[in-house]
Parts: sequence; structure tokens; C-alpha cells
Amino acid sequence: MEDLSALQDSIDAIAAQVTKQGSAVRQLKKDGASSEEIADAVSLLKKLKVEAEELRKKQDELDPSKKFNRKTFDELILRKMFVVPSFEIHGGVKGLFDLGPPACALKVRASSTGAVV
Repeated sequence: MEDLSALQDSIDAIAAQVTKQGSAVRQLKKDGASSEEIADAVSLLKKLKVEAEELRKKQDELDPSKKFNRKTFDELILRKMFVVPSFEIHGGVKGLFDLGPPACALKVRASSTGAVV
């Protein structure tokens, strides 16, 4: 967890630098600075934004709560019978699913509240 908090601190620091550099670019444009000065400031701003995005991606990779395991999810909804493979007992069409009892109840409750299903 310390690694994640240190990474978050780095992301916050970079975000502050991006904000500061963005303000500097706007001020340069407002003051009518030379195009070279503006180009240098913009390139620095772009580098900071790329660095911030890389740190965010690294944070997403390290954070276990942001990982989604599709295989485990599929197994869960089959095991809990939210969906049931159609024609499974006949060895028929693959990839078609019927709603199981819990999913049907959820659909009925959602439709009775006026939600679009």
C-alpha cells in the first residue's frame, strides 16, 4: 500500500505542475510572447501530461481493485444462475443465453420502477 500512496503523491505533484505550466502557457499567450517561448512552454506541458498519464497507468496496474477478471465473472454469473446457456441440454447453439431466476427477478423489479431494460 505504501507504494500506491507514494505513487499517488507523485501523481498529485505532477498534476500540480501541469496546472502551473498550463497557467504559464496561457499567460504567455495573453502577454503576446514570442512563438518560440510559447512552443517551449507547450512542449514542456505536453511532456508533463505524458508523464502524468504514465503514472496513472502504472497506478491502475498496481491497484488490485481496478482489475477485472472476465473469466471469474463469467463463472460467477453461470454458477449463480443469472444467465443459463440456451439449449445446453440438447447440445445446441453455442453463445445464446437465457435469463435465470435471479436475473428475471431483477428485470421485473427494474421494469416495475419504470427503468428501461
